[in-house]
Formats: sequence, structure tokens, C-alpha cells
Amino acid sequence: MLDDISVLLKDQKVAETVDTVREVTSFCRICGGGCGTRLKIDADDRILHIRGDDEQPMSKGYACFKGLQAEEAHHGPARLIRPLKRLDDGSFVEIGLEQALDEIAERLRPYYESEDREAIALFNGNGSTPCSSAHGMHYSFMESLGSKSHYTTLTIDQSAKLISFERLGGWPGGLQALDQSDVVLFFGTNPLLSHSCIGCITADPTRRLKQASNDGLQLIMVDPRRNETSLYATLMLQPIPGQDAAIAAALIRMVMDEGWGDTDFTDRFATPEGMAALRIAVDPFTEEFVERRAGLETGQIRAAAELFARDNKRGAAFTATGPSMAPYSNLMQHMVDCLNVVCGRYRRAGDRIAVDMLSPEYAVHEEVIAPPRSWKSVPDSRIRGVGSLFRERLSGTLPEEILTPGKGQVRCLIVSGANPANSVPDTKRMSEALRSLDLLVAIEPYMTATARRAHYILPPRMQYERADLPLSIPGFSLFPDNWTQYTPPLLKPPVGSDVCEDWYPFWAIAKRLNFPINYVGKQLLSNDTAPTTDDLLDIRLQGARVSLEEVKKYPSGHIWDVETCFVQPGRPEADARFDLMPEDVATEVREYLALPVSAENIRSNGKVFSHLLSSRRMRDIFNSNGPQLRRVRERNPYNAAFMHSDDLAALNLGDGAVVRITSDHGSILAMTKTDDTMRPGVISMSHGWGGEPVEDDQWDGAANVNLLIACDRDVEGLNAMPRMSAIPINIEKADVPLPVLQDWA
Repeated sequence: MLDDISVLLKDQKVAETVDTVREVTSFCRICGGGCGTRLKIDADDRILHIRGDDEQPMSKGYACFKGLQAEEAHHGPARLIRPLKRLDDGSFVEIGLEQALDEIAERLRPYYESEDREAIALFNGNGSTPCSSAHGMHYSFMESLGSKSHYTTLTIDQSAKLISFERLGGWPGGLQALDQSDVVLFFGTNPLLSHSCIGCITADPTRRLKQASNDGLQLIMVDPRRNETSLYATLMLQPIPGQDAAIAAALIRMVMDEGWGDTDFTDRFATPEGMAALRIAVDPFTEEFVERRAGLETGQIRAAAELFARDNKRGAAFTATGPSMAPYSNLMQHMVDCLNVVCGRYRRAGDRIAVDMLSPEYAVHEEVIAPPRSWKSVPDSRIRGVGSLFRERLSGTLPEEILTPGKGQVRCLIVSGANPANSVPDTKRMSEALRSLDLLVAIEPYMTATARRAHYILPPRMQYERADLPLSIPGFSLFPDNWTQYTPPLLKPPVGSDVCEDWYPFWAIAKRLNFPINYVGKQLLSNDTAPTTDDLLDIRLQGARVSLEEVKKYPSGHIWDVETCFVQPGRPEADARFDLMPEDVATEVREYLALPVSAENIRSNGKVFSHLLSSRRMRDIFNSNGPQLRRVRERNPYNAAFMHSDDLAALNLGDGAVVRITSDHGSILAMTKTDDTMRPGVISMSHGWGGEPVEDDQWDGAANVNLLIACDRDVEGLNAMPRMSAIPINIEKADVPLPVLQDWA
């Protein structure tokens, strides 16, 4: 009888548990993929399970490992749930959110009331940029504050694309999409892991690429590693890193000489003088010279040119972080874009395009946007005479902006969803700069290297605790379809927490300093009553193609069919042309040719090195977001130095050995791992791991490659982009034991 009662009570408890579990729909905001998600949530507002949302029309049920770690991200032990204040001895104590904001505002007040508001700076990164309400608030706050000291991770990522647009010009319709292509050429991009080959593959990358391959797509890969995307490649080129500009130039030379280009396109949208100047510039880049310089097999340049330009007439060349972080990245991007111009690989009148549904209606015409060269209208900064890009200061100069005295010296820094202590190159100098600040505020859910240096840490709500829309850049589509989606907050913040929306500290500081924020240039926010996140999203959508009310009708998002999602014919008055070889680019070509680098001759600043280190995308980690989670660390306990087995054998090493990696700027310890997809002579590691250097006997397993990189030399001129890949290095065995896994993330 008692056993029967026990079974009945147990069954009743299970039934009650099932009744209190709810399933909800949202989308992931760790990266820019926007993958749909379905979450099971219990009565205590804890995530029980997460999977891809089959009903989301863009991602169609796809979700990656990173997005499936939401349960630990929200409820795990690493998450901070109450604001912290750092004491003079370096320890932290809890402080109420409003009290922290009172103190922060008072420490900012002298700078705000002075004539040097540039002393107040903001650095935001990938932790907050996908939060649509915060993304709008960042720019609005700084403009309303009256400071131009705004930095983001953009200018230490792929800012070469902005420079190429500024010097070459642009095409409103964009490059031909994956489903419009017979061939695609990837330079240093791995979209199956990154989800960020904008204009080609973002959401649901594996299924889209597999379908395209089954439909006959020819894929050409240029990468020192046979990465995951290369499994679908028809042709694979494995050069030494940093030679992408030469490869693109050689392809242009061959295409022009063989007559494989699109002369109808270049006759209309380039000038004869520009075409002639481009041909002169690429003349030294013969296939024999480039194959020797880049370490390619004989005949690979011709094979790539034939496949891309002779045998196929639709499909573009794309670049990503690999070549964008290497030396002469601005020249690389210009050459790749010129290859697309010479071959006419842009969407034409009548071609379908994806549009940003969160922007106002706009027509896209078959015409060139003239090279704006906007840096000419922006005063040079006080550091190295560089300017800014699209309302942003250049992050490669941030350590100097903090450490260099004078008017405009950054003394107060708010960091929103970023970790510059790890992600900005020249880690020692960046760390020194952060420690010297009068005020450092980190809006951050984890105790990162930057947070440990902060005077105040303000933990924000996590992604499923806030209302949101996908990241949007006005007038530019980040997604392959006319898609958008709204998500309400699905979870309450943890019991006993004191967290805030990512945007809230900026509004609260403005209230205390008594200046109104003109939010996204559309509406002044009241200083009396805080808006809701939905209020901000509604403002963001004023004048957009769809209203917030309309978007909310589709829980899994929607793809809209709009009349203007086709390229329109060019307007009669549109007479701009691509500037294929301006003098500053021609100068870079000459400087690039003077470099003595080859597969057998690796030099840097007068020193000779044995290997090159290239940047690497990780399946489980998005930049510096991920190592805080236990499951991620279990799968990736160390930031390994991936090496070909031939390199390991030559050094008398195997897996799990500790090596010292030395550049002409610094050195780090790292653990080796065999990876025969690597080109011999090249190792690859991920950015954003670890912290400051320590003595060998105190090494905790961290391996921060930014310790190998200088911020003020080996940089691009216009965007101050440091050399973050193709770094010349030496490798030697270190007599240091491999440490037990530590919580250094």
C-alpha cells in the first residue's frame, strides 16, 4: 500500500514538472548568424534544453555548439550577477547598481564639464554589438556626450574592407550571392565555423554550401590550412600566410592578358586609364613569381584563374579575417575587389538582393558609389596622424591614446561587451594603459582580464533575458534573406541578482550628468523616466520597412517579399567609376614587392624566423567569448599551437609538448597539437585567450598571441591595423610542465 502511494506521488510530481515546463522561441545572438532557437524552461526560469528552431525560415533548425551552451552561460558559476567595485588592494566588493552608477557619474563629471570630453572613451565589442538596443545606444551616447573617442573591435578585424570601399568605390547591389553563383573564391575564410562571410554564407552554412555544391558550385579555397569549408573545395591553394595580395594580383594579370574579364562591365564602370594603371601595377606578378613567393605548386595560379574567370562567369571572390589580419591587408582587399571588378562579379539590374528590413525603404541601382575617401574630411588624431573610420577611432591606437599625455588623452574608459586586455594587440602595453586609467567600467557578465582591471563591473542581462532584434546596419543587409525577428525576454534574471540591460548604464549616466541622448538620431530620450527596451526597438524601427508590431507577429521570424529587393537600372546622372589603381595603392604595391618574404625566407624587422603564425577560427569559441564556460574549456583546455606533424617531428616534439613561441616583439608558452591540415612551416592559434605574461614556473596554460604583436609598428597606414596574422616566429621546446587546467579565461 505504501509503495503504491509512493508511486502515485512520484507520478504526480513528474506530471506537475511537465506542466510547468514551457517551450519558447527565440534566436541566438552570440555571433551575426541569427540562428533560430527553441528553449525548454522550467518554473524557476532555468533553461533545461535548447535546440535549433525548425520553423525559423532562415536557419531552418541549424544551431552550432556555441549557441547550444546557453544553459551554462545563463546559469553557470562563472556568471556575475551583482555589480562589483574594486578596492585599492585589488579585491572586489558588491555594490548596488544605482550606487555604482552614482559613483561612476561623479567620477566622469569633471571630464564632462571640462573642454576635453575626448578624455571619456567607449570600447564596445562582440559581446554587446549583437544587442540591438545597446548597439544603437553606443553611438547615440557618445555623440550626445560630445566625445569622438569611440573604439570597437571592427578596426582590429576586417577594417580593410572599409579602406577598399573608401579608395576603390562601392557597388550598392553587392557581390553575386551563393545561389546566383557557378564559382566562389574564398581567401582565408571559413564560414562553416565563423558564420560570417557576409554576402555569401552566414546562417545555416553547412546546408547552404552542401546544396550549392550539389547544384554544381565550384569552390576555390586559398588558405594555409585545409579548413572545414575546404571539404567542399574543387581547388585548394595552401600559400604561406600574407601572400593573398600577390595571388589576387596574379589572377588579375592573367585574366586581363587572356581576355577572360567582363569587358562590358569594365567599359561601363571603370575607366580606360584605371584599367591601364591596374595592368601596369600587376605586371610584376607573373604566375611563376607568385607561386615561388607564396609557396604554391606550379600551375595553381593558372588553374584558379581558369576555374574562376574562364570557365565560370558568375560568382565572386570573398575575404575574411585571415588575410584581413595579415600584413598589407588593405592592398590585399583592394586587389581582391579589383578581381571582382575586372570579372564583373556584382549583381546587375534585375538580380535579386537581400535588404535590411529594419532600414527605411531604399532603392539599389546598377551603379558605382564614388570612392568617398572620407578620412580626408576628418581631422587627424594626435596618435601617428591617423584619423577615423565611420565614426570610430582606431583600436590599434588605443593604448597610445591612453598613455600619451596632452589634450584628448583618454582617462576614462567604458567597455561594453569586450575584452581589450586580451583582444587588442600588444597586451603588455594595453594592460599598462588600462591600469593607468582614472576610471575603467566594464559592462560584462564574466570576470575577464579587462573586468579584473576595472574599477566597476556592471553585469548585464544575458541574451534570453532581454528583448531584441537582429543586428542591423542601415542600408546594408547582413543576412542572405529579407529576414528579421523579434524576441521578447524569455527568462527573468537570476534570483538575488542586480543586473541591467546593456543600454541602461549609458542612459543612467546621461541622466546624472544632465544631458539628453538623441537615440539613433530619431528621438530624444527623457532624463526623467527610463525607456523600456521595446521603446528603444520601436524608435529604431521608425520609418523602417516593417514596424515592431508587424515583426512581433512572427515568433520564428519571417522572410518578407518586397518589391525593391531587385537591383534597379542605373540612373542617367550616375557617372561614378571604380578607381582601380589610385596612387596610394600603387605605392603600396611597390612597397609590397620590396618585401623579401618567401616560403624559404621569413624576415621581420631585420631578423630571420623559421615559421609563420596565422590566426585561427575555433568551432566552440567566438573570439574571446567561450573560454569562461566549463564545457567549452573541457573541449578546449588550452589555446593550442596547431602544427603539421612534419614540423613537430623536425623539432623532436609530439602532441602536448610545451613550446616557446617568439616573435620580434615578445614570446609566449603554448601547448602543441598535431594538425596535418596545416601547411608545413605555418602554425595557427586563436586570438583572445589568456592574460598578461608570467614567469615560466607560474605558467597557467594561457597563451595570448597578442603578446607577440606590437601596436605601433608593422601596421597599416590608414586604419592602424596591426599585423595580427602571418607573424614571423621561432619555436623551441620549453622545459616547462603542462599545467593543470586553470580558470584564467
